[in-house]
Amino acid sequence: MNKWHHLAQQEIIGLHTKVPLLQGGQTRYINLDNAATTPPLRTVTRAVLSFLPWYSSVHRGFGYKSQLSTELYARARQLVLNFFGADPRKYTALFVKNTSEGLNKLAHRLPVSREEVLSSWMEHHSNDLPWRLRKQARFIELTPEGTLDLGDLETKLKTSHPRIRLITVCGASNVTGVVNPLQTITELAHYYGAELAVDAAQLAPHFPMKLAGPRGAIDYLALSAHKMYAPFGTGVLIGPHAAFRTGIPDEVGGGTVLACSREQVIFAPPPERDEAGTPNLIGAYALAVALQWFAQHDLASLARHEDQLTRYAFSRLQTVPGLVLYGPSPDRYPRIGVISFNMEGIPHGLVAAYLSFEAGIGVRHGCFCARPYVHHLLRLTKAEISFYENLARAGKKCELPGMVRISFGFYNTREEIDLLIDALKTLRAEEKQIKNRYRIDPVTGEYLPTTGRVKMFIAQHAADLFKLRT
Repeated sequence: MNKWHHLAQQEIIGLHTKVPLLQGGQTRYINLDNAATTPPLRTVTRAVLSFLPWYSSVHRGFGYKSQLSTELYARARQLVLNFFGADPRKYTALFVKNTSEGLNKLAHRLPVSREEVLSSWMEHHSNDLPWRLRKQARFIELTPEGTLDLGDLETKLKTSHPRIRLITVCGASNVTGVVNPLQTITELAHYYGAELAVDAAQLAPHFPMKLAGPRGAIDYLALSAHKMYAPFGTGVLIGPHAAFRTGIPDEVGGGTVLACSREQVIFAPPPERDEAGTPNLIGAYALAVALQWFAQHDLASLARHEDQLTRYAFSRLQTVPGLVLYGPSPDRYPRIGVISFNMEGIPHGLVAAYLSFEAGIGVRHGCFCARPYVHHLLRLTKAEISFYENLARAGKKCELPGMVRISFGFYNTREEIDLLIDALKTLRAEEKQIKNRYRIDPVTGEYLPTTGRVKMFIAQHAADLFKLRT
């Protein structure tokens, strides 16, 4: 038993949970959808439960519990800054709901305009739409296999200098797991007078990250706690104090002002200026505890462990007949544990449904909120994309293109990957019979068993969870 397997047995809540199967009986659930949400660490949950008797309002109360809560919130912010090597004299950390809110806040707050933002066609919608819709961003092109075209990045910086004020890219893709060369991008950005923002939602839970590096410092960093084993509803946006000292916040109200009269409003300095209302203290504390846990257990060692798991999975998937993998091999390009694939002749939705209902394996399918990137990897033409967009506009999702995605946490094992491979090979061997056991919902595009046994179980289970316990 290696270090990480031993830690998983101690730390991961729900590791041995069993789920019902279509053919009857139950099996241990295998979660291969960690890129969406990770399970909670026991250490984080225990810390939250130990604090709840002391939980109170932050900032404006003067009772002992309120003062303790305020102190805990401040310490959580400081710990986040320390974990990512952000000098508190220069940087602040704004607590937000998740990465999406952090990136939307950044897009609202930065005083940039047309053609001053450079994003990429690899991005999650959360690091695409805020810039595309508000700032009309330009986009870095991709190589045929789906990595950033650094030549195109430098060309756009050269030809648009000094108009490009900000480059914003993901640290790692949520579709292929490819890790972008952030040091090189940081150096290019600063050489041409631009700042760099990184969507670290996928990279931060799997790879050591510091804002300051040998080629300069990342200017902005956004991430989510629910992808870092602390699913209590928070995220963080780190950036320079100077970027948030002026301008009107995207949300205003309680806690955002120093003074407010009939005549004028005087906003508070950051971070309070951008944290309207009562903050999610529990979420901030949970994230800070999770980061402490990572610091104590050597994130670099975790990254090496997950890299070995990713290489093993990539190799084993190639043994499945008719399976198509996307993105470069981890032998040629750095990747985190995110792998997307398709099985020729079998819709991606059916693959995911079969794995769930008949093997107890949780995966994700579709376009993973990164449609332009998925379209690129699928080699879709403009005409094909337009056809599918018209279907979506008409509310028909049954024929939309996509992929199947598996994604790992440190607790996943080679044995679980082997079970996945066995299930995929069974699906290929018994393709015709299995297809007859499912029907597609033309509105949602989801494949469901022709018998409703498992869905009925889910509905009853959800109802039971709402019953009050005494």
